[in-house]
Amino acid sequence: MTRHNKKRNAGLLYEFLVRAISRALVERRDNDAVQLKSLIKSYFKKGTELHREYRLINALVNVPISSETVAYSILNEAKSACIKFDSEKLKSEKDKLIKEINHSFGKDFVYGESVPNYKSYATAFNLIKYWRDEKDLDINEVVKFEKLIVERLTSLPTEAQEEKSDPQVDSLVVKIASEKINERYKNKLSPLQTKLLSSYTLQENVEELEQIRVQICNSAIHKLEEFKSKAYDEEKASIALENIRRLKMRDLDDSSIEHLLEVEKLSREIERSS
Repeated sequence: MTRHNKKRNAGLLYEFLVRAISRALVERRDNDAVQLKSLIKSYFKKGTELHREYRLINALVNVPISSETVAYSILNEAKSACIKFDSEKLKSEKDKLIKEINHSFGKDFVYGESVPNYKSYATAFNLIKYWRDEKDLDINEVVKFEKLIVERLTSLPTEAQEEKSDPQVDSLVVKIASEKINERYKNKLSPLQTKLLSSYTLQENVEELEQIRVQICNSAIHKLEEFKSKAYDEEKASIALENIRRLKMRDLDDSSIEHLLEVEKLSREIERSS
């Protein structure tokens, strides 16, 4: 039987901490809750290897997939992604976090929290360890684990995922497949559209993403205002201008990114027609 060290599993570490915070708040141990929140903020912030592994494991446990074919494609992308992690940095981050948990709360306080789908988190973590060659290859186990992951992802209800979505997991499937997406659509997307998608899916530079949004919207507004005087339907042009101005103020989510792609497309079409 494959051994699983729950304290080294980034997916479970995060879940343990979140549930420990909830319990501390219920029991009115506010200082503990604050300290636990601080650990999450410090160790799972964007840019850390723990954050990357956490997101990858969650993608293999909590993101619903439409078909087995897509699920196996995602597994291949996840495998490529996980072997690019900085293993030494990841080990160091885990060592420091575990040491801090043990020192502040004792060895069993956090890790005793009950986590739904614990077995799925363990399966995903063990599969990643095989992919990284951190475990002696057992092809039968790898096939079994991959099958279990695929069966889980293809059976997850979409509605349940939407209700329980974690902001750090949103669009992760797109993230780990982003290189493939850009390659597949490189002849259909403009350079600015490609830059927008890459910035959004990687979510590593919020300022850059905001700059791209402003660039797309301002360019489209300028071209539409010039086009408006020549347009046969001035009312439609005015409505489009108002929608673009509102888009500059919206939260950046999947829906607003889709609208930005359309706005950039519209901007290019106006440019070609003028």
